[in-house]
Amino acid sequence: MQEIEKNPSLKSRIIEGLKQGGKEAFKELIDHPAVNILMASIDGWNNAE
Repeated sequence: MQEIEKNPSLKSRIIEGLKQGGKEAFKELIDHPAVNILMASIDGWNNAE
């Protein structure tokens, strides 16, 4: 999360990728137990913009 926060370009690409591919596809791609925490953070970024 901290690395993504430090890199606005990466953050924008992740948000755009979620808009294009959807959350479920992203969750499948990550396949990690902490993905729900990551998704909640990304939702917060998306809502802030």
